[in-house]
Amino acid sequence: MLNGNFKLVFFMPFIIPIFAGCASFSTMQTARVTEKGKIDFIVDGGSAYYANMPPDRYPVSELGLRYGITDHLDMGYKISITNISILDFKYQFWGDKKSKFAGSIGLGGGIAMGAADGTVAFIYDTMLPFYFSYHPNDWLSLYCSPKYILQKIDNKSYDGQYESTLTHYYGASAGIRMGKRVAFLAEYSLFGNYPAERAGLNSQITCGLAFCFYK
Repeated sequence: MLNGNFKLVFFMPFIIPIFAGCASFSTMQTARVTEKGKIDFIVDGGSAYYANMPPDRYPVSELGLRYGITDHLDMGYKISITNISILDFKYQFWGDKKSKFAGSIGLGGGIAMGAADGTVAFIYDTMLPFYFSYHPNDWLSLYCSPKYILQKIDNKSYDGQYESTLTHYYGASAGIRMGKRVAFLAEYSLFGNYPAERAGLNSQITCGLAFCFYK
C-alpha cells in the first residue's frame, strides 16, 4: 500500500495546473537518488536563451520535488512559470550515499498547453537524461548531466487546421551543489536542436536551493 508521502508526490501532476512554454533544460540535482522515504524540495531561478525565439532572454523560475522510492530509485515533479510540467524517474546504477562517484539514468515526460494568435498548442516532451557526479566530501558535489529531449508540438487553429512538428534537443548541464540538508546549486546548460530549420544553441543559467523536508 502507498504511504501518505508517496500519494502526495504521485498525484501532484494532476493537482497543479500546467504552464506552457519551451523544453526544460535544467537538472539541479546530482546522480545520487533521494533517500528512501524522504522528500527533497528544489526552488530555483535564472535566465534562458532559446534559439530563434525573440526576445533573446527569458526568466526562469521553477519549483520541484523528489521522493525516494527505494535506495536506488526516486521520482520527481517539476513545474515552471515559463515552460513545461515534468514527471520523471531516476535509477542509480553506480555508487551509493557514501561513494565519491555516482551514476544514474532517468526517464521523464512533460506536457504543456498554450494559446496565441488563434492557435492552441499542445506540447509533449520525452526525456532521457544521464547523471554523473563527484562527491569529494559530504557537503560538496560536482555534477554533469547529458540529456536527450524529443518534443512534439500539436498546433490546432480555431478554424480547424492542424499541424504537428517534432524537435530533437541534445546537450548537457553541469553544476555544483554546496550543502547537506540545505544546499545551494548553480549550473549551466547548453543544448542544440534538430531539424535544421529550427537549429540553434539554447542555453540556461540556473541557481537555486534544495532542502530535505522529512528527516
